[in-house]
Amino acid sequence: STGHVLTTEWVNGERLADSDAGDVPRLCGVALNAYLTMLLDTGVLHCDPHPGNLLRTTDGKLCILDWGMVLEVPTELQLS
Repeated sequence: STGHVLTTEWVNGERLADSDAGDVPRLCGVALNAYLTMLLDTGVLHCDPHPGNLLRTTDGKLCILDWGMVLEVPTELQLS
């Protein structure tokens, strides 16, 4: 990817909200931890966290989709 071209990749899986897999509660915890880490630690926040953007991959991992809207969190708002 560059400033003018966005490169994407297909990820196989199912929406986390639609999945009947037993590990969905764990993956919800992973998502919560990921968003808190983005907000309070790294300072780069994915700004479109609706259920359609959370995917359970075929190997049981969490994939956060659609990084088209991202916010840089000012340092003074992050956890020190």
